[in-house]
Amino acid sequence: MPNVTALFYIAIMAFYLLRSNDGSKLIITTIVLAAIPLFTSDYWQWLQLSGLLSVIILIIEKEKAGATAGGAIAVLVALFIGAFIVSVIINTGLTFSSNFKLSTFEVKAPLSYGWSTHIIWLYCLTFVIPLFAILRGIKKPVAFFGTNLTALALAVLPHYCGSFIYGLMLSVAIISSLYLVAFVFKTDSEQRFMFTYMGMSGLLTSCIVKGVMVAYF
Repeated sequence: MPNVTALFYIAIMAFYLLRSNDGSKLIITTIVLAAIPLFTSDYWQWLQLSGLLSVIILIIEKEKAGATAGGAIAVLVALFIGAFIVSVIINTGLTFSSNFKLSTFEVKAPLSYGWSTHIIWLYCLTFVIPLFAILRGIKKPVAFFGTNLTALALAVLPHYCGSFIYGLMLSVAIISSLYLVAFVFKTDSEQRFMFTYMGMSGLLTSCIVKGVMVAYF
């Protein structure tokens, strides 16, 4: 029922815009945007709309907070990413259970995706090169850890995977893992923040591009 789904989106955005700067209602908005696609017949299509609305909310919050609230916006980005990851995991579990044949222990489509070898190698490089820089103890590894190229690669690679959404999750996992390793080894905090910020911003932009491509091409 697409019309009913659209009404839910209108209602949650109205709820957000009329919240009077209540932080708890912002968290509710985040959770609901990630949850709505689970109750539709076309999960991935509505998930892209949820992603687009999330980006709009982030832009609004950034403008309201000003230039000094980078940390709060980073937390909000992480909150959105976390909510969407949980949503995808739930949908994957539901899809798996509905496609699982107990008699033969086989899983039918759409969980069977093919990943080309060169894409796997590129993903490995985006993880190994920054990891090497961190473990080598480079204080400000601009050439590796803080480079725009790595963040751009992690945003672009999901478009060439067998499944865009699972490629996106792998990119998020790589960024999160590198941040945690850098935090443990006390790599320069500014470099940690910039790499994570650029990576997550690139992934959000990548989601918008994917949505436009699906809608119009």
